[in-house]
Amino acid sequence: MDKGAATADSVEVTFRGRGLAILHGSRLVLKICPLCSQRNTRRTAETGTCNWCAYVPSRADAEPVPRRTADPSPT
Repeated sequence: MDKGAATADSVEVTFRGRGLAILHGSRLVLKICPLCSQRNTRRTAETGTCNWCAYVPSRADAEPVPRRTADPSPT
């Protein structure tokens, strides 16, 4: 199983709508940087910092990714 993948005890988050990370308790896995929009390698993502621009996102800016509905009901 991918260690960076979201599980039942984790939450996918963005930072004010930018980037993508997975929050495992207090640990942050930064998949896509909210500052430079580059995708991190798995090893670097686990550190919680951006491999490209060294940005360290603030947990205070983290917002849960809204869940999509599979089939919205027609109106």
